[in-house]
Amino acid sequence: MICTRCAKCVRTKTIRLDLRSLNIQGDVRRVDCIDGDHFVDVMLNDEIIDVNDIYSDRLADEWRQIQTDRDKVLFYILSQIVYPNFDAPRAEKFESLYAPVDEHDIVSLRWQKGKAIGFYTVKPTGTEIFSTKERYVMPIVDTAYVRSEYRNRGFGTEILSDVIARFPNEDIGFSKPISNGMLRILKTFLMSHKEYRLRFWEIADCDIGVSQQLIWCRLKKMAMT
Repeated sequence: MICTRCAKCVRTKTIRLDLRSLNIQGDVRRVDCIDGDHFVDVMLNDEIIDVNDIYSDRLADEWRQIQTDRDKVLFYILSQIVYPNFDAPRAEKFESLYAPVDEHDIVSLRWQKGKAIGFYTVKPTGTEIFSTKERYVMPIVDTAYVRSEYRNRGFGTEILSDVIARFPNEDIGFSKPISNGMLRILKTFLMSHKEYRLRFWEIADCDIGVSQQLIWCRLKKMAMT
């Protein structure tokens, strides 16, 4: 087949993807370029799903919970291909690769002019932590990502607003470690929204009770050092 990145006919390999945690009903396959050693396409029931395409039924600029199999495949591409390969996480900024979501995680995509440009995921209250059997006592923002070419446009702050609207009467947790980028967004938000300073928490999945810390208190401590 013709690889658009290599601009020539190349050898490819096709892998069937197990995306049961996303409850995808169709057949999903990933195509990789052997000659160039990179990703080419993801196919859903023999249809190419391209994260750079414009989808006419998603023209509203908004955060929207995933609904269709196509939405779910786009989330997979963003979280497991685009993010690690094109916006590689940097450990010194407390960024990390993202594990596949659990079945009950809430996943939302950011649509911009018909393109899926980012996502965030939430673990609902009561989600059990596999390693400790503890359960989260509040919804946890577990992952968040916006493609680098769309950053510094306020989409990170939109995540906070969207989560608050979804869980208006609950405290909100953020998975530890919080990346430097998200911490900056949280600082700016909490500086101007005092009512949330006692509602945003940093929480690790290894020991919920001990690790739970108010993000505002952490920011104040950082300012003193």
